[in-house]
Amino acid sequence: MHFPGEFPVVRVAGPPAERGRRYGALARTRIHRSISAYQRVFEHYAGWDWATVCAHAARYRDVVGDFSPASLTEMRGIAEGAGVDVEEILALNTRSEIMFHAGDRDMPHECTSLTLLPDRSATGTTLIAQNWDWLLHSMDTAMLLEVTRDDGPSFVTLVEAGLLAKVGMNEAGVGLCTNTLVSDGDEGRIGVPYHVLLRAALDSGSGREAAATIAAAERALSANYLLADDTGFAADLETVPRPDGVRILTPEDGQITHANHFRSADLTGEDLYARRKPHTFTRLRNVTESLGERPSLSVDDLKKVLADHQDRPSSVCQHPDENVHERERTATIAGVIMDVSGRTMHIAAGRPCVARWETRTLAPR
Repeated sequence: MHFPGEFPVVRVAGPPAERGRRYGALARTRIHRSISAYQRVFEHYAGWDWATVCAHAARYRDVVGDFSPASLTEMRGIAEGAGVDVEEILALNTRSEIMFHAGDRDMPHECTSLTLLPDRSATGTTLIAQNWDWLLHSMDTAMLLEVTRDDGPSFVTLVEAGLLAKVGMNEAGVGLCTNTLVSDGDEGRIGVPYHVLLRAALDSGSGREAAATIAAAERALSANYLLADDTGFAADLETVPRPDGVRILTPEDGQITHANHFRSADLTGEDLYARRKPHTFTRLRNVTESLGERPSLSVDDLKKVLADHQDRPSSVCQHPDENVHERERTATIAGVIMDVSGRTMHIAAGRPCVARWETRTLAPR
């Protein structure tokens, strides 16, 4: 795994088909790396070949098209620009759903997230942040996608090449962080995929609109969505794939923190992630205690919070565990801190304890 000084930036504009084609063309090499990497991932975790993965991904085409026609159009454009089949781009954007359907090993999911309201922020603005932890190959496929659009708010998102969105912020002042959750209801159902919902959040004009869109969707998979905007709104949506499967956590002491377990005990009969990887509880405790050490925190303070090594190797700042099979090793791929009022994103390409932080700014709408 190599750690770049910063992630490559892909800038696109125009209507969905046009920006998709440009995305695919500019990120072609990284998209092909993503496809090759996930071929290996599915073979290792499930024994599925790529044709089987793509055939399963194609089952999501209609539900994506019904939920967000523009997203499906954009994925077709990405495929055209990258010179791959649209089913391969669908496979990347439904990789979480397919892994839960196909895999019989413990899935590699991590991430620790937080938000601070203005009265807890040294900047007097809302801050939202997380470490994104994932398989090591994503260090060579991750990129920043900057989208300028007329059909909705422009946005910037940290993504694996070929995906519509992940962690990000838009010009309307909406910030998004996310954590995987694993309920006993995650059985690979066909519904709106996780990464399509992440994109829908960044398509929203406010945090409340994003929360309503996620809550109303026929979700395919459990997930946690941490949302904040420049009005002072902040909420955390824990979700499972059933109509009543949403619980909303609101700030306590001016903050929200989350790891990879359900904080709402009534959402799932068994929290499968917590059973398999109980270190989610220590990561949540550690990040919460770190935020509580002072009455207000700056962006530089949050950089230190995300670099925390307590309970290593399963720490907030995660390093690869050499005792784990090489294809199952995870690490912190990036740290992200966003000031949604200032439309400013700070990104560390790699582990926050060693990576150089870069800053990007969106112009408010």
